[in-house]
Amino acid sequence: MIRSEAEWANGRPQTQCYPYLAYLAALSCGAGLALIVAATLFQLSRPFNATAASERLAKIQNERPDSIVLPFDLRYNAEFKIYRLEIERPEIVWFSTSRAGSAMAEMFKPYRFYNMSFTGWTTDQLMEAFERATRDVRPRVAIISLDYFLFTDRWADQLRTSREMIFNQPLRYFESSLGDFVRTALRHWPVFQDYARSPNNFIGTQAILQHEGFRRDGSWLFTQAHIDTAIRQYRNVDFLVASLPGAPELSRRQKAPIERIADLARERGIKLIAIQLPYIRAAVTFLDGRSSNDTFYGVWREFESGSTRAWLSRLGVPFFNLSHSQIDDDPENFIDAYHPSELGMQKVVKGLMKDPEFRTALAAPQ
Repeated sequence: MIRSEAEWANGRPQTQCYPYLAYLAALSCGAGLALIVAATLFQLSRPFNATAASERLAKIQNERPDSIVLPFDLRYNAEFKIYRLEIERPEIVWFSTSRAGSAMAEMFKPYRFYNMSFTGWTTDQLMEAFERATRDVRPRVAIISLDYFLFTDRWADQLRTSREMIFNQPLRYFESSLGDFVRTALRHWPVFQDYARSPNNFIGTQAILQHEGFRRDGSWLFTQAHIDTAIRQYRNVDFLVASLPGAPELSRRQKAPIERIADLARERGIKLIAIQLPYIRAAVTFLDGRSSNDTFYGVWREFESGSTRAWLSRLGVPFFNLSHSQIDDDPENFIDAYHPSELGMQKVVKGLMKDPEFRTALAAPQ
């Protein structure tokens, strides 16, 4: 719009721009207020390490070896644990879903061990966690948990997004973790008041609330209440059937990431071992009892067959399949139908250590 001489003489256009200036002023005030609120909430969250980034959480746990750390969202587990790997520099690393969560460093003495469980929910995620974790840290041995249900496309499609690991997004982490703290504290403020008065070894919003999380060696600490509930409700065949999908056969798409892991292990000088952990006996009996006409459990039959062991052997990966072990018989070895308890995992590792093939693989030079 061209101004008239009168408008220039008056120093401003005659058009009314005040509403726009008022809008900008209000916007600026709103942004300023939002920054003040965010800064206040950030200060409020600091005693609880609610917004501490993954690298900081890893350092805190190193400074406080007895601490229990839990990122506010499981999608940041891998990022946190990779920082822990860089500090711990273990000889042996176990990559898994939550199934191997009870594996502890003391079970693998005299070797240095770290548990990367709760990071690979699908074979794609298992491969990504392995690739990222071994870029700079080269353990002598890497154990990967393999289960029949990991090789179903249905399992992968269900969890690909909801449990996708997130890396190197500090702003997203800060915003989301602060929001999680605010929501959690509003519902459970007395818990955080008690913590502020008498801090304990739990680090992070959800660790403080749940009293669960990762130990220094990466293993998971369960509360007794959690274990008791799981035993009552989930240590049965129905839970396994409802939780774990089936398929006619092993998916080629889900096998490809395992082959990539084997390639990476060779390239990086890492001895790779695969393990299928036990299930409760009733679950194994149920799966074994499915008719050959029941294509839904064809994936179980194929995974248990010699063809799977031959496939892994061609990849240079020794496979220790414990699905039909004596550990299946005692319910006390399990938290639910397919998560070994600490007692069960102790028996798993003790049994493996007696196996000459496993001992040889474990002691393999880098």
